[in-house]
Amino acid sequence: MIKRLTHEISDPKEKAFVKSVLEYMHKSDIQNKPFFTDFYNAEWMHQMLQKHIGINNLSGYRLFGGYEEAERQMLGFFPTYETDFLFPIACLKVSVKTGIGRALSHRDFLGALLGLGIERDTIGDIMLKPFGAYILIKETMAEYVSYMMTGIGRYHMIEIAAIDFSELEIDKPQTKEINTTVASLRIDAILSAAFGLSRGTCTKLIQNDKAKCNGTDISASHLLKQGDIVTLRGYGKIKLRQINGITKKERLHICIEKYI
Repeated sequence: MIKRLTHEISDPKEKAFVKSVLEYMHKSDIQNKPFFTDFYNAEWMHQMLQKHIGINNLSGYRLFGGYEEAERQMLGFFPTYETDFLFPIACLKVSVKTGIGRALSHRDFLGALLGLGIERDTIGDIMLKPFGAYILIKETMAEYVSYMMTGIGRYHMIEIAAIDFSELEIDKPQTKEINTTVASLRIDAILSAAFGLSRGTCTKLIQNDKAKCNGTDISASHLLKQGDIVTLRGYGKIKLRQINGITKKERLHICIEKYI
């Protein structure tokens, strides 16, 4: 069945993900123990499951990334009797003393982790905080990171402590509502309205793989639907919150939720 379902998938990443999902679902049922994927963008996983397998064909699965709104999550398959749904995810609190130096970025923390030879798919969300960051990571990598990561960028006065998920200080996302009209639901048109860029600029950014819709690469002609989440690297993230009908000039009235 696995070969049949993956035979026509051309994208290597999609094919590997679908194959692992089918294998883990089968193994969990046969061996009566949980199995977990690596970390992936949660929206991308939903897209892949719906596109290649169908949500109704899945059983005994859960998504989790350390907290409810995590962008990167694991997909876990559990035996039918399982009730705890424990995921092999650790949370590290990384405190960095930067003095008067610049604030550290997501790229600084990710770069430090990748510099240790860690695969990107073993790393979940990195949440920036005034003290440094929370890092969600595969449980098997937590001790290695705690021991080996001795600096972030040029700063080497750091402390790393494993904490419980309940200790996470989650900031509610700050958003701004934009009500506007667009000629179509093409992604270049909506990004232009959201970020105040020309459609030509948006098209070039999309062609240079700077934009993703629900974690998936898209083309400039891709049509968005209500609820889609789009990220534009270097500019930010938006959600097409609502489509409110057509104006007299046959333009679409939409509401965009812009993360700030």
